Amino acid sequence: MSLRDRIAGAVLVLIVLAAQTRWMGPAIIFLSGGFVASYGVWIANRWKNDAAAILPLYLLAIAVQCLHFTEEYVTGFQHQFPKLFGDDWSDARFVTFNMLWLAAFVLAGLGVYRRVQLAYLIVIFLSLIGGVGNGVSHLVLGAMYGRYFPGVITAPFCLLMGILVLARLFGRSP
Repeated sequence: MSLRDRIAGAVLVLIVLAAQTRWMGPAIIFLSGGFVASYGVWIANRWKNDAAAILPLYLLAIAVQCLHFTEEYVTGFQHQFPKLFGDDWSDARFVTFNMLWLAAFVLAGLGVYRRVQLAYLIVIFLSLIGGVGNGVSHLVLGAMYGRYFPGVITAPFCLLMGILVLARLFGRSP
């Protein structure tokens, strides 16, 4: 990966961190930390730049993320989760935030198709944080509260897709 790609990725991470923290507040801290971690994985590891191998699973992961977001929205995640941080998100802010990320995921799919290195930063983020991190965190929240927590039904599917895409990215076919 070129120095130019690494710098572009770092600039993207900084812009996204500043924008989403400003707009969504402190409850976004884990997502932001996950984006930084994803950048580290992106620059420090060798991953497959192979659209035929990556795109089918990645597009399925986006579809699962859409289902997960729908479950979160319908069941009030946008109100319950930020309360853990003394905040609340309006429905419009939550939907807009998720639609922006979903658009980034779709554009990254196009980037994978065109073999754009920077696209893989977003692919790794969706897999590692939107898949594995999101899946595990919803399951942990459900267990901590001993009841349904918004997003817990689709969380195992996010977790599974994250693992599958990461395995494909890093050369281990499940």
